[in-house]
Amino acid sequence: MGQPGSVPSADDPLRLDADEADAIAELFNIGMGEPAAALSSMLGEEVHLSVPSFSVSTRARITSEVGDELDGDQPVCAVRGAFTGPFTGEALLIFPERGTLALVGRLVPVDPAAEAPGEMEQDALTEIGNIILNGCLASLSNLIGGELSGAVPGYGAGAPAAVIGSGTDPVLFVRIDMALAAGDASGHALFLLDIASLDAFREAIRRALAGL
Repeated sequence: MGQPGSVPSADDPLRLDADEADAIAELFNIGMGEPAAALSSMLGEEVHLSVPSFSVSTRARITSEVGDELDGDQPVCAVRGAFTGPFTGEALLIFPERGTLALVGRLVPVDPAAEAPGEMEQDALTEIGNIILNGCLASLSNLIGGELSGAVPGYGAGAPAAVIGSGTDPVLFVRIDMALAAGDASGHALFLLDIASLDAFREAIRRALAGL
């Protein structure tokens, strides 16, 4: 996984320079701040966020890296939605099943014997995903001065490969780790940007840098 501010090698045509790298981390850090605070208020518990990190990767590699941290091949729960605008891609909020039950248990009654989320738990996670993902996209829209329109997020579950994908085309991958203060629920907010949008993404970053 690329570290915050890391970039591909200098001869890589997809390389982002140091200013762009720092700006990506800063933009997503700002973008996640307000929705994470809203979620913390809703849950009555602090939500910890990692520093955003990014890399040029593939869905197959992301599945391997993130899946290993989400109990390997065990089923995961995800809220996902495509977004369009100056750049396009897909946003995902992913938690392992046990973490999902712990997370939504702050909002709805959960059967202690439950092993997987039922309809009520799925709806609760979808609402959380809507707050986090569309909240971040709305904040980014303000920062870059161009509207990012997110589809209504939908719930999905399955093995990491089924949720994230196994494609080998390059994508710009932004990752933010999330965890509740109590430590019983941790997952990831993932933003997979189409490489075809890279030039538009660079331009959006430059506009945002000028306004920060």
